[in-house]
Amino acid sequence: MQRAIALTLAVVAAFLAAGAAQAKELSSFRACGAAGCRETRDAALLRQLIHAVELQGDPVRARTPAPAPFLRLEFVARSDDGTSASWRQYYVSSLGRVAIETDPGRWSWVKAGSLRRLLGRLTAGVKPSPAPRITRVEIAGKVARDPASYTRLFRLQTPTDDYPNDPDWQSIRLATARPSPWSTQAATLEYSPSTDVLWRGSEFVKVPPALAARVEARKSVSGTTISGSFPWAAFLGGIGAAAAVVPAAWLVRRRRIP
Repeated sequence: MQRAIALTLAVVAAFLAAGAAQAKELSSFRACGAAGCRETRDAALLRQLIHAVELQGDPVRARTPAPAPFLRLEFVARSDDGTSASWRQYYVSSLGRVAIETDPGRWSWVKAGSLRRLLGRLTAGVKPSPAPRITRVEIAGKVARDPASYTRLFRLQTPTDDYPNDPDWQSIRLATARPSPWSTQAATLEYSPSTDVLWRGSEFVKVPPALAARVEARKSVSGTTISGSFPWAAFLGGIGAAAAVVPAAWLVRRRRIP
């Protein structure tokens, strides 16, 4: 379970602090969306940004969201000798979630927390890029049909600790028409056929049998049951029928009593 660890903005705080130690301070910040970028070079605002990130404190993980409108955040720090360091994050402002790179090629979603207000100020007027459409899905290296339907995997909500005894995790790789956090390792998805469990970032969720069968066959998952739902329609229909039958039976019994 080494990969299922608590990942937070505190990691970014350490990175920013290291950059600040070399460069004295962050030199620029850009928020990029559907119609371009807004750049901030105001030293006071940039110091507020570093300070806000450092104050994030304890780990605050966040559930991997389904594809949604997002912003790309770009940070640049310059050192006294003229060299620079840059990194990026992705921000879903509607949910207050940030995708951060914790190791080369490895990403995780965290809550923006108290940073959300400052990010709102720094990104004001920037229209988010639209929710990306999944254009390709590979399961264990093999292409799946109807890739857009696989957004359903992000909506599964039933947590589980039913891990496979013998690890049989199969990677699920996504591609989107344009670069997005869902085409990076921020959308980490792995599936265990032996347990019907989806490993999604830092959480494990149960995959309903009908959906699991289609994932294993790399078929479209459109129209399948999202969760192990109770057949409410049939149940409520049965209640309706009972509501009509019970009074009728009671009346029949009353007529027979005399």
